[in-house]
Amino acid sequence: MLFSYICSVAVKLKSMKHCSISVILSLLLAVSCVDAYRHPLADELGRLDSELARMEEYVNEKEAKIITIEGLLASDDLSPEQKYGLYGQLYQECVAYQFDKAKAILESQEAIAAELEDRSLMNSAVVEKAMLFTTAGMFLEAQDLFQQLDTTTFNYQQKISWYNARQKFLHDYQEYVRTSGITVPEAVNIRAYQDLILKNTPKDSPLNHHIYIMRLIEEQRWDEAYSENLRIIEGQNKSSRDYAVQCYWQGFICENLEREEETIRWWIESAICDIRGAIKDNAALCSVAIKLTDPHDTDRAFRYIRISLDDAIFYNAKLRKVQIASTFPWIEKAYRDSRDLQMKDRSRYLMVTVLVAFLLLVILTYTVRLYRKRQRSAKEIEAKNIQLDAYTKSIMAVEEDLRRTNLDLVEANAAKEEYLGLFLSMCSGYLDKLRKTLPREQYDAELKNFYKTFDTSFLSLYPTFVEDLNALLTEEGRIVVKEGGLLNTELRIFALIKLGITQSSHIASLLRYSVNTIYNYRAQVKNAALSDRENFEENVRKIGSARA
Repeated sequence: MLFSYICSVAVKLKSMKHCSISVILSLLLAVSCVDAYRHPLADELGRLDSELARMEEYVNEKEAKIITIEGLLASDDLSPEQKYGLYGQLYQECVAYQFDKAKAILESQEAIAAELEDRSLMNSAVVEKAMLFTTAGMFLEAQDLFQQLDTTTFNYQQKISWYNARQKFLHDYQEYVRTSGITVPEAVNIRAYQDLILKNTPKDSPLNHHIYIMRLIEEQRWDEAYSENLRIIEGQNKSSRDYAVQCYWQGFICENLEREEETIRWWIESAICDIRGAIKDNAALCSVAIKLTDPHDTDRAFRYIRISLDDAIFYNAKLRKVQIASTFPWIEKAYRDSRDLQMKDRSRYLMVTVLVAFLLLVILTYTVRLYRKRQRSAKEIEAKNIQLDAYTKSIMAVEEDLRRTNLDLVEANAAKEEYLGLFLSMCSGYLDKLRKTLPREQYDAELKNFYKTFDTSFLSLYPTFVEDLNALLTEEGRIVVKEGGLLNTELRIFALIKLGITQSSHIASLLRYSVNTIYNYRAQVKNAALSDRENFEENVRKIGSARA
């Protein structure tokens, strides 16, 4: 609107000095360049966003497969050996999807092996369990399992699995202590187990490929690692877990070769493969987020980090939570950079608007004086009124720009809400740790204090939240605040929704309720809505926006 108005004024005042028109055009160019940013990999990132939008669809497909196998296991006509095999199929679906379920499956296999007194089946289950514990960052538990095993009873395949489990344990433990800032008292020998794998597995097997690439990476033979891993990737099924893993390593290799765009491309490819396979134990999406360093990409990076954290919490992987937590200093810096950029953009818009308005004022003053000098008739007065009307319109344009600036500030507050929601997710993880370490009475006290602090802080940010929420409900369905002025369960649920935490599983984790209980609470409140029940929760998200 401002551009069109200035152009019309420039045409009408074409008799003015050329320098004035040049100034106007320069200012217009400055305005047009503010939002010209486009990421070099915008198309690839758009493809990733499209797959993220289908996450629920892929998860439903995964759950359907799990339910099918569980249905087969429910049959009474199965032999113990058949059940053991079906549990193996179920484990492959759950191993990278949900730790707790995968652990329960292996324990069922152990029970069957004990019933059959089959040492071979028991060895396979225990080795796989040690590998699972390693993936979840449960290193003490994994080490206990390793010490229980009698490797002299292993067959060929069990020995290979044992070598792989040991090298992964040592590798992941090193990564964990590095990320946590812990000093390892002595070096661990990973190469010995890797050598055994390379020596005793076919060169064209996925495991041999993976270990060989790791060896090239450890020796920093980056060019060789790049070409060799690319050859391996080209021969893999693009829907397989191995493909996702090797794509991730290819990105890591490119990063060390300082090929930034190619690094992001490979990690995007790995993340897409993880999404399509409903893989919750993943690293690629978080890695992509960290590479989005431009302040214009901050919102997208925050969204990727939040999804990665949700996946880690769902899978219950201790190591992945630690890795994501290590990105928080980067998140804080990115947020500050984004905020600074927004402030610069707003200042630029305001400065250009004021300068244009001032220039228009000067032009209008010059024109009025010229008309007064040439004519002192009624037509002169009429012309002057027309010019004053144009000036009024320019002031209205300035006011419109100021209104848009206020809207930008509201969007900035929305980013703060997302950041707060991410922090609450981490709090939930720490509360889980406290539950495992503290006595029940002390843990309950800590949990009560956490809820009290949350209630007080939230109400200080949104003091009229309860009244605004009740305004959306029928008189019968309005929620009464409990004694003391703090939030009850229904209000806490919708307070979290206001902060952007919308998944029932996530809310359940924070409030220590079952997912079904959270779902019932949400449905009960929505049923009491005055109108527009479908968009009720979206209306809750908008509470307080006008005051932001």
